Amino acid sequence: MHTSELRHASPGTIMGSLALVFSLVALAIALSGIADAARHIYVVKKGDIAPGAVTAKTLAHGAVHPKALAKGAVTARKIKAGAVNSAALAKGAVTPAELARGAVTPPALAEDSVTSTALAPKSVYGAALGDETVHTATIKDQDEIAANPDWTASSTGVAICGTGERLIQGGFSFTNLGNRQVSFLEALPILNPSTNGFKGAFTSNSGGSAEAQLTAYCLK
Repeated sequence: MHTSELRHASPGTIMGSLALVFSLVALAIALSGIADAARHIYVVKKGDIAPGAVTAKTLAHGAVHPKALAKGAVTARKIKAGAVNSAALAKGAVTPAELARGAVTPPALAEDSVTSTALAPKSVYGAALGDETVHTATIKDQDEIAANPDWTASSTGVAICGTGERLIQGGFSFTNLGNRQVSFLEALPILNPSTNGFKGAFTSNSGGSAEAQLTAYCLK
């Protein structure tokens, strides 16, 4: 008759079993914590944020959009100079009713940005254009012998607008007809980036007795 012998577990086997048990317990606790966190939604309210904790640098690009702003939250004093340009404005966002009186001055207008189609009827009149100046020049008769077969052309006279002025209109007139044997040769405006004015000349058979005047009407 055979007798069964009981073998005792070695210390290594016991320690290994204990380690496995502790690992399983730790895993169960971790999974329990994750499940518990998943069941809770944490809401951050205004009172939970310290004053000054949220600055422009802490906000993601595009995090603040128009719908996230309270009405009247953004005022002129809160906008950095030059932060709002034409590219930042929606089409039709700025209307006449939103512009303060005197807000748009000549330096704020691009060249040729205001055309005739942008002007209301009768909105521009003489008094609204600014000061008008008048410049004149005299043209002398160069003819030497009166009433002979040869007529003589005068030199070209020029009435020039002042610095920064622009020609509105020009005129030519005889202030002395001499023996009436005179006729004008040219009467033309001068319009270029450096000079605005009016020029003219005449021809005569009056023996030097005729005289003409040029007039340039200019706008400051």
